[in-house]
Amino acid sequence: MEDLEKLGKFETLHLGGTGTMYLVHGETKNYIYKPAESKFSHQKEPFRGIVQECAYELQEIVDPVSAVVCRYVDAGKICGSVQELIVVDKNAPDYRDMQYAGQIPELSSSEVDQFMREFVTDYLLYNYDSHGKNFITDQQGIIRGIDKEQSFRYMREKKAQTLDLYYSPNAAYGEAEPIYNTIFRAYRDGKLDIDYSVISGCMDRVEAVSEDRYRAIFAPYCEACGKAFGQNPNEMLDQIVARRNTMREKVDTFFQGLTEEREVNLSSGKGK
Repeated sequence: MEDLEKLGKFETLHLGGTGTMYLVHGETKNYIYKPAESKFSHQKEPFRGIVQECAYELQEIVDPVSAVVCRYVDAGKICGSVQELIVVDKNAPDYRDMQYAGQIPELSSSEVDQFMREFVTDYLLYNYDSHGKNFITDQQGIIRGIDKEQSFRYMREKKAQTLDLYYSPNAAYGEAEPIYNTIFRAYRDGKLDIDYSVISGCMDRVEAVSEDRYRAIFAPYCEACGKAFGQNPNEMLDQIVARRNTMREKVDTFFQGLTEEREVNLSSGKGK
């Protein structure tokens, strides 16, 4: 990634509800820079940028092809997350609009596979800001999950400890539910299919990473939260690692139950 301190042109982006963001023009690439600060007071909050880099490193493990390169930078006038600008397919669907319109059952098998890949990432991040608008499709047709700043925000909530088809904490702010909720209910109701081997394969890749390496990815974020909120960083890190270590059992059990409900729905004529 280029030295952004040496770049002169920063253009303000107005994307709605995301806080201040800038388009930065580099010599060979363009970037999106989001200051690590409170949306309202603009007070410096490094953890907001650090978690975006953590999310990228996890995406790299789950699927390097779709990972969105994002780094935390704290140098000079720059303090925040710096993400390589993805050139999007302007004809790609707006998945949040599809959620609102009840069109998620119309997703192709390829789209469902790609969302299930990103589900593993967002599950591990406790990221419930995973509505359809936080996915973009690049010019190669690859769906990419973006804007992971809310990762771990709800990690202490009781409902966040399980997989709940209706858990949507950001609904309190008028936001759409996580797109995975919508997809899983459509599967349960027999309206679309899910290839569970995609989810299982992504979990395999995460489980292949040593616990020491996994802890190292998230340690800087936990340290930053400890300084910001007085939390015990080791306890926070232990919970993040435990989420990984119990993932297989919880996700397998959840999907098995979902499949059993689906079979009942289809046999009774309620599905499709």
